[in-house]
Amino acid sequence: MTRTRMRIAAVGLTAVLALPAGVAVAGEITNSRLPFSIATAGSKEDGDRWKGAGSGHAKACGDVPTSDLKTFSAYVYQDKSLMPDPKIASTSRNYRDGFGCGSYGGTTTGGKYYTKATWAGVPGSRAVGYVSAHN
Repeated sequence: MTRTRMRIAAVGLTAVLALPAGVAVAGEITNSRLPFSIATAGSKEDGDRWKGAGSGHAKACGDVPTSDLKTFSAYVYQDKSLMPDPKIASTSRNYRDGFGCGSYGGTTTGGKYYTKATWAGVPGSRAVGYVSAHN
């Protein structure tokens, strides 16, 4: 390894180690992934609740690995006790579009959130899609 490459590796490692524990780098929020089978149409709410991202926002994302033109929707809701849960973010996509996300919605670090999915069925399909929240 050349000196330049060793320096780049050392700087990168230092930058990673400098992040406080629990700080998520932009990407999927831990415990927000919700898988589903598209063999029959349906709707599913994730039982896992996660705390609001430190970034102050989250967006709904998802993917269904098939070339069908049917659609699915991904949602991020805030879990409110004794009140209706407000929708924070959402997106709707065709299965064949591949992975994608909607717009950001605001979150708070003290709030609890969850993902929800609705999808169209493709009889006989063995494809499994998922929705998740990203920050």
